[in-house]
Amino acid sequence: MKHRSMPNVSESHPCIAILTSVHTPFDVRIFHREARSLTTAGYDVTLLAPAEFRREEHHGITLIGVSRVRRRWQRPLIWARLLRQTLRLHPDVIHFHDPELLLLVPWFRMFRGKRVKIVYDVHEYFVDAIAAKHWIPKRWRAAVAWIAGALERWLVRGIDGLVLAVEGQREIYTSFKGAIQVVRNLPVAALFEDAQPHPALNVPGLRLIYVGLLLPQRGIQTLLEAIRQMDTEGITDVSLFLIGPETSANYIQELQTFAKAHKLEDRIRWLGAIPHDQLKHYLSNADAGLIPGQPTKQYTRPALSTKLFEYLLCELPLISVDYNYTRPFIEKSACGLIVENTPQSFAAAIKQLRSAADERRAMGTRGRAMVLAHYTWEQEQSELLRFYARLLEKEQ
Repeated sequence: MKHRSMPNVSESHPCIAILTSVHTPFDVRIFHREARSLTTAGYDVTLLAPAEFRREEHHGITLIGVSRVRRRWQRPLIWARLLRQTLRLHPDVIHFHDPELLLLVPWFRMFRGKRVKIVYDVHEYFVDAIAAKHWIPKRWRAAVAWIAGALERWLVRGIDGLVLAVEGQREIYTSFKGAIQVVRNLPVAALFEDAQPHPALNVPGLRLIYVGLLLPQRGIQTLLEAIRQMDTEGITDVSLFLIGPETSANYIQELQTFAKAHKLEDRIRWLGAIPHDQLKHYLSNADAGLIPGQPTKQYTRPALSTKLFEYLLCELPLISVDYNYTRPFIEKSACGLIVENTPQSFAAAIKQLRSAADERRAMGTRGRAMVLAHYTWEQEQSELLRFYARLLEKEQ
């Protein structure tokens, strides 16, 4: 990889290979936050990910696509392709984002030794997430999660640094001796400026929006039940828009079947996945942002709700289940309502906001001010750059 000229930055800045086998090349944390910040700081960044293209350049970042696979059991093919492409780059740092890529650490050490720094970016509570995977038969989940956790603890000894998404993850890696840094998933405020309300939400009445994965553990069914309950009460001017990828085709079918069975197709709409830089246009044409969820172990640990900050940047009031990681923000700026995880509670909160347009706007204004003052990526990125300075024993 060629070193790029950057103002006030030495030409000897290291080359970083960022790897993912699961996420898209333009994943928000990987591309829009970390890769772009590292590039702006003067690092030479190449991002390798499953994609249809072979090589592209975006915002000074070289993107190398590896062929996708159709089945989960074929994923080792992606690992092999990532390994081969990464070794060709001879990077100074390998920064990967998926637990399964820990399996490549022994290979990186075999071919590159200690000449390369290896960083594992931990997005979630990995073992808890495994235990909730819908595609693993329920009777096997606990055993698979235990094996995965044991393998992670063994392989993580071969890396040089950990980047964590939340402070609560530290307790999982107390025996790790390398560099550790918490880099929170806070939004890039600049990506939420100059929004133009998207016509997909041009419907009369109250427009609710949910952004995120569409899975049972995310509590989507509770939202649908709340809309149905209001419909039975004669409240027919509330629409729910769901934005998120098709993580489970069967579950999407369940949601669509529910909407059709209760004649709610015109008020419960799945818009699919959208590019992150377009999200602001959809949010700006909504009236409230929803944060549902089930009280599984994964979602009751200390965490951070990125959608909370994204909603607020677009001045949306919130309706959130009572997570310990959403309550403090909502209470701090009085920017929304906290509800129980039931259709009845969500329905009551929706009706409250429906009849109080001025208060909705005031909540959104207070919430946006709080985020801009304290919770943006523009502020948080310094944590990532400090981590790299420490990892490489260089001063930024």
